[in-house]
Amino acid sequence: MDRKGSPTQRAALKKARLLKGLTSSELEAVRGLARTQEIAAGETVFSEGSYGDDLHILTRGMVRIELTIDDEREDTTIQRFTAGQVFGEISLADRRNRSATACCETDCEIVTIPCADLRGLFENDYRVGYVVMKNLAAILATRLRKTNTQLISTILWE
Repeated sequence: MDRKGSPTQRAALKKARLLKGLTSSELEAVRGLARTQEIAAGETVFSEGSYGDDLHILTRGMVRIELTIDDEREDTTIQRFTAGQVFGEISLADRRNRSATACCETDCEIVTIPCADLRGLFENDYRVGYVVMKNLAAILATRLRKTNTQLISTILWE
């Protein structure tokens, strides 16, 4: 199911850390670009190595992010996201292939925003671009710090 403008979508965008600080009218402009999908448990949202130019905000359920470490081992879960969190957001910063796979652990409702459309909105409204990109930098910095801590723990464990 793919729909625009659900009440859940509006609430999710309002709560999303990526969009924090936008005015009501700015949020409505972003919402105009978004679509909501329901994806069943076990389904893949996107695959590592695939091209993607969408970011996703989880409104219901849990999404698992996985990396392929090598050909001999199974995928390794590196992160789990719950309602209100954004994933696939790196596509907003660059236009490269996906660095990981996103799978639904449970039935999920996901708001998807095409990054090309969002970048177009930024060109027309620099304030929206500034606020969203500032928030994106903060999200990525938090995730990088967490990754660094996990890496240090792994090295010390060896």
